[in-house]
Parts: sequence; C-alpha cells; structure tokens
Amino acid sequence: MSISYIALVLALIVLVNGDSPVSLQRELDTIALTSELNRNDEQVYRLPESVIPLEYEIFIDLYFAERTDRPFSFDGRENIVIQAVEDNVSNIVLHANVDRINAISVLNSNGAPVALNLFEPFTIQPQYHFLTINLGETLVKGSTYTLFIDYSNTMNVGPMKRGIWRGYYTDDAGIERIYATTHFQPYNARQAFPCWDEPLFKATFKVHLSSPANYNSVFSNTKIGNIESLSNNRIRTNFMETPKMSSYLVTFLVSETFTVIAEDTSFTPPIRIIGRSNTVGLGDHALNLAVKMTTFFDDYFEVSYGTMHPNLLNDHISSPDWASAGTENWGMVSYRELYLTLNSSESIMSNQHYAGTLVSHELAHKWFGNLITCFWWSNTWINEGFASYFGYIATNQMFPEYEYEDHFNSRYLQNSISFDSSSTVALNHEVNTPAQVTGHFGTVSYSKGAAFLRMIHDMITPATFRKACRIFLTSNSYEPTDQYDLYKAFEEAIQEDGTLNEYQGFSFEDFYRIWVNEPGTPILLVEINHETGAISLKQERFFLSPTASPTGQIYPIPITYSTKSNPQFGSLKPIQMMSGETLSLTKVAGEEWVIFNNLQHGHYRVDYDAKSWSLIAEALLNEPESIHYLNRAQVVDDVFALMRSTRMTYSFGFNILRFLRNEHNMHVWDAAISGFTWLRNRLRHLPESQAEFDAFILDTMSHLLEHVGFNVLSTDTPTDIMNRQAALHFACLLGHEQCVTESRNQFLRFKDHNVWVHGGIRRNVYVVGVREGDEQDFNFILSRLRSSNLAHDQLEMLRAMGAAKNPALLTRYLELTLTNEVRSHDKANSFNYALLGNKENAPTVLQFVKNNIDAMRVAYVEDAPPNPVHTCLSNLASYLEEPELVEYEEWLRSTQVGTLQYNTALSAITSARNNMAWGTDNVDNILGAIRDDATRVVTSVFMLGAMALLAVIA
Repeated sequence: MSISYIALVLALIVLVNGDSPVSLQRELDTIALTSELNRNDEQVYRLPESVIPLEYEIFIDLYFAERTDRPFSFDGRENIVIQAVEDNVSNIVLHANVDRINAISVLNSNGAPVALNLFEPFTIQPQYHFLTINLGETLVKGSTYTLFIDYSNTMNVGPMKRGIWRGYYTDDAGIERIYATTHFQPYNARQAFPCWDEPLFKATFKVHLSSPANYNSVFSNTKIGNIESLSNNRIRTNFMETPKMSSYLVTFLVSETFTVIAEDTSFTPPIRIIGRSNTVGLGDHALNLAVKMTTFFDDYFEVSYGTMHPNLLNDHISSPDWASAGTENWGMVSYRELYLTLNSSESIMSNQHYAGTLVSHELAHKWFGNLITCFWWSNTWINEGFASYFGYIATNQMFPEYEYEDHFNSRYLQNSISFDSSSTVALNHEVNTPAQVTGHFGTVSYSKGAAFLRMIHDMITPATFRKACRIFLTSNSYEPTDQYDLYKAFEEAIQEDGTLNEYQGFSFEDFYRIWVNEPGTPILLVEINHETGAISLKQERFFLSPTASPTGQIYPIPITYSTKSNPQFGSLKPIQMMSGETLSLTKVAGEEWVIFNNLQHGHYRVDYDAKSWSLIAEALLNEPESIHYLNRAQVVDDVFALMRSTRMTYSFGFNILRFLRNEHNMHVWDAAISGFTWLRNRLRHLPESQAEFDAFILDTMSHLLEHVGFNVLSTDTPTDIMNRQAALHFACLLGHEQCVTESRNQFLRFKDHNVWVHGGIRRNVYVVGVREGDEQDFNFILSRLRSSNLAHDQLEMLRAMGAAKNPALLTRYLELTLTNEVRSHDKANSFNYALLGNKENAPTVLQFVKNNIDAMRVAYVEDAPPNPVHTCLSNLASYLEEPELVEYEEWLRSTQVGTLQYNTALSAITSARNNMAWGTDNVDNILGAIRDDATRVVTSVFMLGAMALLAVIA
C-alpha cells in the first residue's frame, strides 16, 4: 500500500529551529510576522498514551546510487516491544512518515499472532503522520507485545527536511562523495522508522545498518557490536543497545571516508572528533573544547558522563551539511562543520568564540536533554534554557581568556528582552502542531530560558543552584520531566540551604510560576529624591509599541543597584525582591548617579526620572569607568528601547548617549550598533536623511575606530579581535573613508601579491574588496571559494560576493545559490547577504526572485521546517522602497496567489511600509536630536578651548 505523505503547511517563519540555532546575529532587520495558529482541536496532533514502546530493534538497509530503480532510498524492518497501559486497547497509534508500509504484524508475549482487523488492518492519517493499527482483539493492560513493521522510504536531499538525508563532500582526490546521516529533532525520527515520536515516549534502541561495502565508515550513538559481511558486496554494522531515551536522539552516519580527526583516549569513552578525511588536523580546537567541558560537567553535576551507560560514545561529528549549528544526539553530537573544524590563523574570531559555547551547549544537553528530557515540547525551555545557560557560564570557567560570561548579555539577555517586548509567549506554553513545535525552538526557549536561570542562580546562590541541578538530574534520570519537576528540585535545595530566608514575604513559587508561565518582561520605573535619598520604584509590563495596552501583569523582580558612593556592581544577589507593583528604598542623601540592575543580570528594563538620568549621563561622559561596562551597555540598550517606545525623547536619549564618542568597549558598542542599525534601517527610503544620520554615527565611532585600528595586534584578546571585526564591518558598511580605503588596499595586496589577511579583519577586507571592486575581484573570491577547504572561510567569501554592486555580478552570485556550490543550509543566509552587503542591491534581488522563484523553491527546499523561502521573501520586502514594493506586490498578486509564501510576503510588504511610515514620522525628531548633540559637542569643544586660553592669559 503506497502512502505519499502530504507536506504540512508550516506558517511560522524562523531562520533555524530544533536545536542549537544559527542566526545572522541581529544583522538583518527582519519583518515580524504573526505566527499563531488556530488552536481548535490542535491536540489531535498528539499521540494517545494507551500503548507505550519499551524496546526498538531497527534494521535499515541504505542504498545509494547503486540501486538504479530506487536510488538513494532505504528499506526498514523493526521489532518494537510495546506495553498496553490501559484496558481494552483496540488500536495502536504511532507516527510514520515514510513512502510505503509493506507489512505489519503483532505478536503476544508467547509469540502468538494478535489478530488484526481483516478489512482494514491499518490506516494512515497523513496530516498527523499517524499510523493506526486496527486490532481484531483487545490488548491486555500491563502485557507486552511485539510490533513488527516492514517499510520503505527515500533519503531526503540535504539536511533541511531532516529525517535520513544525503549530503556530499569532496575528498583529497577531488572526488565528490555522498554520505547519509540523520537529523531527527524535534519530530523527524518518524521519517526513518515508525515510532512514538514524542519526547515522553522513552525506550531503548538497537540499530543495525547495512550499506555497500565501501561505505564502511559508520557511526551511531553507541559502540559497534560487530560487522557482518552480506551478499551483493554489502556489510551490516550492528550497534549496541542505547540507554532509555527519546526517539529524536537516535542518530547515525554512513560514509566512505569519514574518520577520527582528533581524539583523547584518557576518557571512558574516548572523546573523538569525526569528520571528512581531508580535515585531519582541523579538529584539535574542538577536541580541547569537548575535553574541558566534559571534565567540567562531570565535576559540576557529580554525574559522570562515562557512568550514564556502558555503550554510549562521546563522539562529535563535523558534518559538511547541517540545518542548525549543532544537535545533541546522545553519544554522537552533530555540528555544522563551520564550528568544529577550525584553523586559528584563518578562522574569524566570532566563529571560534561561538564554537566554545556551542560545544558546551551540546555537552550540557547530555544531562539536560538526554539524561532527562522535556515531557513535551511545551517545556522545550528546560532543555534549551539550561544548555544555553551553561553554554556561556560553564565555558567561562574553563576558558576565561574568552570572557564568555561578559558576552551573555549581548548573546541572550538583550535579545530576549527585545523579543519579549512585543506580543510574545511564555517560557512554558502549549504547542501541538509541527509549526508550533518548530517555533518554540527560538528566542524565548533559548535566550529567556537562560536569562531566567541566571536570575535564579543569583538569587539562591551558586552552591544552592548547583545542588538543585543535581537533585533534578538524579531524581529524574532517564525520564521525561516538566516544569513542576524542576520547581520541586529548586524548592528542595532552597529549603535545605535557606538561601531565600532573608526575603521576608517572598514566594519562590510565585516567582517561578510567573516567570515561567506569563509572557513579557517588566520595566522598573525609578524616582529618586536626591535630597533625602528616598527611592520609589514602580513596575509595569514593557512594550516597545507606544500604543500597546497595559496588562496589569506584576513580575517578581530581583533588585540590585549601585551608586557613585557605593558601587556594588559585582553584588549580584538581590538586596530585595520586588513582588508588588511598588517598592520603597533608601540610599545616602545627596546627588549622585544610581544604576539599577547590576551587570544587567535581571530580565527587565530600567527608566529613571529626568534628574537621575542627567546624573548618569554626566558620569558616563566625564567618568565612564566609574560605571561597569556591562551597565554602560545596559544604559545604551535601554535608552534605544525607551526612545523607540516614546518613553524618552530622542533629544534626551542622544544626550545620554554622547558618552559613546569616548567609548571603545565591545559590549557597549554591540548594543549601540544594534540600536543605530534599527533606526537607520527606517530611514533607508530617505537617502539624504540616512546619509546625515550615518555621518553622525561615524563621527560618534571615531574614537572607537582609532582605538581598534585596522590590524590585529599580538596583544589582542579574543574580545578585542571581535570588537575590531564588528566596528570595521559596520564602519565600512556606512562608508567610512579610511575603513574602506584600508580594507580595499588589504584586499588588493591579498589578490595581487598573496599577502595573507588575518581572520580578525577578513570580513571587512573581503566585503569591501568585492563591493568596491570589479569582475576580476569577484572572480578572484569565487575561485578561492571553489578551492577552499575551510567552511568558515567559504561563508565569509559568500558574504563578500553578496556585496557586489554590479547587477550582473550580483545576479551571478544569486544564481550560485541555486547550485550545489552553496550548501542548502547556507542558501537563505547567502540570499540575505545580497541585501545586507550593499544598500542598492534590493532591486536586483527582486528581479532575481521574479525570474527564479520556482528554482528557489526547489533549491532552498521551501517545505523545510525553517521555511527558508518565506524568510527570503519577507526580508526582501524590508529592503525595498515604495516603487519596488508596488512592483513586488503586483507580481505577487498576479503570479503567486495560492503559493506557500503569498500571504507571508504580502504581510512583509505591509510591515515594510509601516517601517517607512515610522521613519517619515520620526525623522525630524531623530535628526533634530543629533543636530542638538552636534551643537553640544561643538559648544563643549569651544568652552574647553576658551578655558585653555584663559589659563594661558592668566
């Protein structure tokens, strides 16, 4: 019985999902789209719990090009030991998303057949991926049975649709080779074998893989039991049983030449980095990360990885193709090659830096995600929040030179607060459909989850937090968990240690319940009577939209603050918990700056009365080092948000931000570049106004650019290198003359004389070299792209070619994204580089879309869970001006009605027009504010000169 499954229409737009995400790190000014689906009857997507799986034994026969009738396909057979847990079970429902079910049978514990319905032994519900086995007799509660299923399916092409898929790579001899691997999170194991494909259904798995004999580099979650020789020049690799785990954690890779490229055998099991054979020597950095982070987690959790199960491996796969940054399959983590095969002299520092957090994130999942697993994807934040938290906090302990803890705010907290300042969802909220599940793997689960855990860590002390983690893990090992299990672990540790006793009347239960189950983030409104020292605090939910209606939601806020007379920025345990709408505090009387939210560890914004803001502004301008750089970054982040929400005028806000002219700290400027980018993007349709605003930004950046310089220094820290990278890339984009000249000259020396370009400045050198160059320069980078063996350098070269100004060259670049020369996981980002690289490129990109939309849908894999074509068409709208928007809309309405992207693209056009209208309405206020700022600067310079002259006369 042939069953071709109908693709689900996934309405939610996300760049990546399902595991460690990859993003453009706030580079793209993307359109916000409504993604909520009608929730009527959505629980029909969930499996009944009347039957549970206990053991799977799965035989998969993989066929590559040698099978001419069905190339790149596989046949499967599985025996699943199941148990009836309810009375009178008359059917068995599980997931299956395969081409064909060939045979099904059910045996009782004695091996006797269980009768199936004669007329309809099984049925398929494609929309839900349900395989229902209709029984001719009922199952006995508590009894076990064996379910046998024979099935066939086709490998997916590339990683975007997940399941079992085939990728490609080029070996040392220049031969293109095919490999097959898996990516099952969150609901794609059903493409590889029929199963109970929800995280709560844990079982053990024995995997047996057959393949052509030359495909003898085979890896999976566990050790190899033995390898058999089969007929027709084939082999079967039999793997040992896994621990009890969810189906999405099963994985394997079958190839011809993948090998161990780095290894530490002092651990049990050994820690191995595995990749294509021509990356030997590029896995040492990743190995060091994996070794140190395994050591850290073994000690911190007091549950050694090596004791979790005797058959488990500790392998880390460097995959040429991967839909996300990394995926935490137990025993065999897979990563995008970009982050695992690194060359310290060639890699850009931001990739090296992220690699550390990524490996730590995936290893943290061995405990939070593998040993314990979220009960259902509504609790995704438990898996991802802990992994994200430890990705930075734990890595900071083992690699202090990277200053990971300082980067937490820009990576997670500021993104989370910004995202949470609109119509958003709670950490824990109901999801059922595949689109909803996919969408929950995003900012809320990763960033807010991590920030929430850091707030708890500060409140209950590091020792009690660690104890709570151990209680949670040991009490729930090998089981699915939910928010209540986690709460119980925290509550037990807190009660044992008494670490919240100082907060009279404070309820940790309320704190946990509200932050987990209510959406949004608060703003703390601070009024200070400097004569008396009285501080009045008030809170409300913060919205970026000035027209949003108040909700009355009260959040428990951890209160910390520092003053000029008592700077306590390192004091992160709250002095008080604000559980109501208002709170009164007292400081020493007298005028001085006051900063709330030490090191911006709390998930909230702060607004002050005008006098207090003025004192902060004065201190930032005249004695900036008196305020910690993370709180200087907080001020920048909050001021831009307050201006956008109309709580603060642009004139007042830019007066506070004057200190940026003397600032060179990366964390402060990261927030500033983000804020400036948001504003300048809304002035794109007003070129003269944008040019004036850009000139203001560049003038403000002059000290930063002088500080970072144009070359990497031997004394640079990783943060210094990333600071230079971000500053130069932004300055060159805005047309800074010296930045453009220096970068262009470096590019020409590289092209004409093979003068090496350090990875720390490679991004701006590549981009400017192509943007300001000609066809010869474009072809030079294209040639290097084709000959490069380094995934991270290839991505930088794609970014550079996307900046080409010449429409013919840009079209060549975009056409390249339709070929295998750009990997499927890079296609959407590469498309977006054409919008980011040069502001005049959008009309050319529009013509490309109109001429190639059908090819894009195939090459970019439009029905993949990340919805790459939706993303591209939406982002395009935000870079078009009104004449092109009219053209775009006419094309959509005349040719694209009924397509998956039609409504999404129209919504994006509406949002783009709203953004332009916002810019038109606010441009006078913005430019008036920066002109006032310029006047203040000139006046200050004049006064300094006059004072100097008077001193000379005196």
